[in-house]
Amino acid sequence: MSKIEEVKAQIRQGNLEEAMAIAISEAMKIEIMTANINGDDSTACHSLIDLLENEIEHQLGDKSLENIHFEELENAHNHILQNVQSLQQMFVILKQNYQELS
Repeated sequence: MSKIEEVKAQIRQGNLEEAMAIAISEAMKIEIMTANINGDDSTACHSLIDLLENEIEHQLGDKSLENIHFEELENAHNHILQNVQSLQQMFVILKQNYQELS
């Protein structure tokens, strides 16, 4: 079962706190892929950041692409923060609606 399916199942069962915990744990991960495809020659940089596990993985391509990729990585924490804030707002709304329906 995918994480999104796990979250949906927990919501359907009324376990909003568990659903939020699963969703937030996934929101603390970000994957960034930067690619340059030029005919038969292609290069790519790939990074995976997992804040909960304190892991960072990089696979780097050529130097110019690497510079662009690291610029994106510098903004990764903003993306994660925005994702977590959106999830928190979504779960506040879900909890309010769930309580009204109960």
